[in-house]
Amino acid sequence: MVDFNNFKKNLIELAGNNPSKKFLLAVSGGADSMVLSSLFEINHLKFEIAHVNYHFRGEDSNLDQKLVEKFCSENNLKFHLRDISDDEKSNMKSLQNWAREIRYEFFFNILEKENLDYIVTAHHLNDELETFFINLSRGSGIKGLSGIPKNENRILRPLLNVSKNEIYDFAKENNIDYREDISNKKDDYQRNKIRHHLTPKLLEIFPNFLNQFQESLSYLNSANQFFQEEIQKTFEEILISGDEKEFVLDKEKLLKKHKTIIVEIIRKLGFTGIEIEKVISSENGKFFRSNSHEISIKRTEIYCKKRN
Repeated sequence: MVDFNNFKKNLIELAGNNPSKKFLLAVSGGADSMVLSSLFEINHLKFEIAHVNYHFRGEDSNLDQKLVEKFCSENNLKFHLRDISDDEKSNMKSLQNWAREIRYEFFFNILEKENLDYIVTAHHLNDELETFFINLSRGSGIKGLSGIPKNENRILRPLLNVSKNEIYDFAKENNIDYREDISNKKDDYQRNKIRHHLTPKLLEIFPNFLNQFQESLSYLNSANQFFQEEIQKTFEEILISGDEKEFVLDKEKLLKKHKTIIVEIIRKLGFTGIEIEKVISSENGKFFRSNSHEISIKRTEIYCKKRN
């Protein structure tokens, strides 16, 4: 069950042990974010609420917005709305990436305008599980398998140790209104397929799977922190010259390192999967481009340039 007594304490620790911090809650109207909002209200924290209406589900989208507005009105909270027009939707390519960019741009603008400190989202333990399997399928390495960060780039996620069922139980016991997004019942996206088919089967076979998974995530996260420190040390050791935008790496020193360190250094340059092996085994004169970098392989050096 969601821990009433420690929620505020844990949140303040996430925020750097400063009780005077002010928060912006990303609230959709679903059970997760409405429980999060109620926990903030119960604990008398300083917060405002932001809601994005994409109008993807017609009147259902408007009812989500009205529920969030009602909660803000009843609790005298400042409500921020991003209302997406049809023209904006006509320009999108990847729906999920586009929607994410829209809402986080909106959230960060509010942070600056209202002089707030952190964005808070309602990601929970089931989200962690789904993200783990998605990253596992992509070969994302230990960093991708070590969990969603609790505190990253001014975004806090205080419910990551809480399961979806615990959130529903909390909402029921405390009479918290929320709305279900019917689109979540479809199998249109990889995440929904994991939620509807893989997770139930795992819990059927291993009833205590989520708790054990949480322990494993904790170990992976600890290992990843150590690993990232070692990667950074290696990167500084092989850096010959340059700055964040353009730099030169010592290829000979790099290739003498453990294979895992080599792979992670190349991964830092935006390469994944088989691309990493191609870079590692490439000969003098080869050129590669990732989403984030362009690199040119020389006999003893690797020239790197960050892409705009």
